[in-house]
Amino acid sequence: MATALSPARKARLKRDGFVVLPGLVSPEATGRAVREINNRLGTGKHPDKDHDADPVDYLSEYVSTPAVLDLARGAVRAVAESLLGAGKVEPLSQGQVVLRFPAENDEVVYKKLIHVDGLYASKDGLGTKAGKPLRYSLCAGVFLSDVPKPDMGNLTVYPGTHRLIAETVRKKGLAALKGDLEERLDLPAPVQVTGKTGDVVLFHFQLAHDKARNFSPFIRRVAYFRFWHIDAWLDKSEAYLKRAMIDPWLEWPGMRGVR
Repeated sequence: MATALSPARKARLKRDGFVVLPGLVSPEATGRAVREINNRLGTGKHPDKDHDADPVDYLSEYVSTPAVLDLARGAVRAVAESLLGAGKVEPLSQGQVVLRFPAENDEVVYKKLIHVDGLYASKDGLGTKAGKPLRYSLCAGVFLSDVPKPDMGNLTVYPGTHRLIAETVRKKGLAALKGDLEERLDLPAPVQVTGKTGDVVLFHFQLAHDKARNFSPFIRRVAYFRFWHIDAWLDKSEAYLKRAMIDPWLEWPGMRGVR
């Protein structure tokens, strides 16, 4: 697959804040990662378990092994650079492996956690320091299992909330986003993202998202990689954060001119 998005996919990314790219990662690469994950499940060895990980999810951890990092090399990295700029993307040091296990039955109550990664949330896997938001630029989620329909533990996104959040920050400042996003923003209808093993979902940092319940018999496997534009990496000030959130495509030269 080409490593630059088509005009139609760029238009959808700009409008909705996310897009799915089919078959971007090879079966060989996904196979190596799944084998490693399954080995960890069988042996109980989780040396990279993150202290902020959801305890209900047996494997939700930041991993720096070659099998996991290889998923984000090649085509995935090339796509990221096509959007954020060649030579403008910080090197990756880890990926986040997230498994969603089947619910015991269809009566299990699902607890929402609609959030933007690192934005005042305490359980989003990135955390905050001294109450300050922590951000990145682009997230790429590599499907390591088939998720062909809803209610299979899908990544659940709220299309267009990157624009809604930009307008909210412009009018009211960053403080307007503290707390429960569902109470503070008029959120659109959620979309459960579907895909096959090897597909990649790209989404903007400030797209609100959550996870769906898993009423299937299968474990949902995804590896997430967060790409930082060098400006976001070097300047973590609240002033720059506000500027970038008001202009969501500030760090995205590959999106300039897209309507």
